[in-house]
Amino acid sequence: RDAAAAAPVMTSEPVMAATASINWTGIGLSVWLGGAALLFIVQMIRYVALRDELLADANEIDVIDDIRVVESDRIGGPLAFGLFKRYIAVPDHFTRTFSDEERDLALAHELAHHRAGDLYANLAAFSFLCLQWFNPLAWMAWSAFRFDQEAACDARVLAGTDVGTRQNYG
Repeated sequence: RDAAAAAPVMTSEPVMAATASINWTGIGLSVWLGGAALLFIVQMIRYVALRDELLADANEIDVIDDIRVVESDRIGGPLAFGLFKRYIAVPDHFTRTFSDEERDLALAHELAHHRAGDLYANLAAFSFLCLQWFNPLAWMAWSAFRFDQEAACDARVLAGTDVGTRQNYG
């Protein structure tokens, strides 16, 4: 027993020295920014794939200002997209299923998104969300932002309209 007590005790000094030499700030920044970059890149790849798929067999039916209106069988409702080449996509049954007023209101809604710069705001907000990818409050804020953006767009479209138009819009 005395020999064991006299034997050198293994300390954790080498482990502590190795741990102290690790750049934890660099690792944390790499994980944080890597997660942000991964989320952003994956979402942009998904966007480009969806855009390309949607436009592959779309028919251009109108141009309003510099915004191309295309018809596609790949969507269920009107959709605004594109920052530099701006589009509004409508379903292929759009002209048959909806009345003239409903079509005008739906197009007005999507045009309002483009005219208000909502798509640029979405890109900026999504970039901030990517930087907060680990934060559940940021995801809730993103959802609230998108909901409020849609409500504001609805308000812009309905400003100055009569009750009947607002009912049809709803």
